[in-house]
Amino acid sequence: MKKLLYFLIAIMFISAIPEIANAQSNDPFEQKTLKASGRNGRHEKKVNRRKIEATTTEEAPAPAPVATDDKPVVRASNMTLSNPCEDWLDVEFISLVGSRANQTIKLTLKVTNHSTNKDMYIGGNFVGYDCEGEEHSRGYSPERYSSLTDVPFKTSFDVPGKINPNKTTVMPAMIFSVGDCRIEMRNVPIDWK
Repeated sequence: MKKLLYFLIAIMFISAIPEIANAQSNDPFEQKTLKASGRNGRHEKKVNRRKIEATTTEEAPAPAPVATDDKPVVRASNMTLSNPCEDWLDVEFISLVGSRANQTIKLTLKVTNHSTNKDMYIGGNFVGYDCEGEEHSRGYSPERYSSLTDVPFKTSFDVPGKINPNKTTVMPAMIFSVGDCRIEMRNVPIDWK
């Protein structure tokens, strides 16, 4: 019985020798010995090849954004819209379209009132700056809209003054009122027609 037990232990030991020989050691002296003997070279080549394949694999480019009726494509990636009244009001940029012949631009927004039904005045106390540093402003002459709770509506208004289409491709800053809330937009792209 003891002979059988010794025999099984010997077989297990002999079958484990190739695994021990190919195992990586944390001892730097042992690693140098394995490299010098050439035992570990094949394994290192496979690992290095995998690393090279992993680093040379090209990532597929992200698909280009597609415009829909709900969300148009905004070309300026650094455009921002600051809305301090997000708890009861959603304001989404739709477009800023310019007329080259008239040198004017029109801002279009989608507004959603999450508060009670009420009349909202949009576009009052407008101040904007073009790329030449010119101020475009008007006093409180907003458009009046009857807004229903959670029902979005579109609104458009003209930015006052003449804007040079050859020098201005974005509006660096625009500030205006939506209801009793001041909305600020930065780096808004102009679609000149």
